[in-house]
Parts: sequence; structure tokens; C-alpha cells
Amino acid sequence: MEELKVLANSYAEENVINVLKESFAKVYADGYRDGYKAREEEIPVDLRDNKTEFVDLGLPSGTLWSTDYERDGEEILFQPQTDAESLNIPTREQWDELVNVCKWEYDKSGSFHEAYCIGPNGKILKFYLTGMVHVNNIVNKGNVYFWISEEKDGNEKSAVCIYDVNQGGINFTDKSVKSYFSGFKLPIRLVKEK
Repeated sequence: MEELKVLANSYAEENVINVLKESFAKVYADGYRDGYKAREEEIPVDLRDNKTEFVDLGLPSGTLWSTDYERDGEEILFQPQTDAESLNIPTREQWDELVNVCKWEYDKSGSFHEAYCIGPNGKILKFYLTGMVHVNNIVNKGNVYFWISEEKDGNEKSAVCIYDVNQGGINFTDKSVKSYFSGFKLPIRLVKEK
């Protein structure tokens, strides 16, 4: 009988490891699937292929800005405001922080080409000319545009516009929030919290 106990203990030692391995593998796989499903349901549009990168400019709010406009392959993605609103686009407050906290410089070899937003930590965010899509054509190609999130009634919605201004013979670059028809298609910049 003693031999049977030895055999049973030996069998248990060999098989308990396999049973535990299988149990842990199943728990891991189930957790992975549930986490993936939950995250997938949280993202209204599949942006994983776009490989959005963010830069930490050292802003007091901790907001991180995407380093580029959202893209469809190699092309800038232009969306109406209702589609953009379902994404994590910047709020008016986040834009105001960027304008007020950062230093701005412009590449104006001849005319405005790019805006450089330099954060308190020295990192740079570029805004280059995009234009907007109006009736299937890109118009105002000499301006920077992107939607922001701001509560407004009606079909006029808020977007950032960076453009050159000539006022009384003085040239300067304006960066302001303006209202545009929500059906126009503008580029999208994303933000996220640290």
C-alpha cells in the first residue's frame, strides 16, 4: 500500500503542473480577449493602423498632442465635424493652453509654410498647410485647419485656423478659432492625457 501512495504522489506532482499551466493559460487568454473587446468597443473608429504618435510639450495640463494629422494611408484624413467629434480632438481649452503657454515661430520663406509650437520643455509640434475640403476640392491650401471640440448650437462648428494676415501693410500670422460649416471636411489632430 505504501507503494501506491508513492505512485499517487508522483503522479500528482507530474500532472498538477500541467493542470496549472493549462488553467493559467486559459485565464490569460480569456482576460486578453475580454480586455481587447472592451478596448475595441471604446474606440469609435479604428485608428490602430494610423500609428498615431504623441508629443509631450510639457504643458501644465499634461495634455499630449498628436505629432501629425490623422491619415488614411499617406493622405491627410479630412472629416466633417460630426465624425471628428467622435474622436479625441482637442477642446477649446486645450488649444488656448497651447497658444498661451508655448512659443510660436513660423517658416515664412516667401509666405507662411509651417507653424512651430515650442513647448516649455523644448519639444516642437509642427502645423503645416492643409487646406480644407469643400465640395470635394481642397480649398484655402495656404492655411492650417483642424476641428476642435466646443459646444455650439447649429451647423457652425469650431476649428483652428492658422493663416497669414496683411493688415495696413503689416504682415503677421494669426492663429485663432473660427466657425465653419460642420459639413466641410477638415483635418484632425488628436490629444490625450498622460
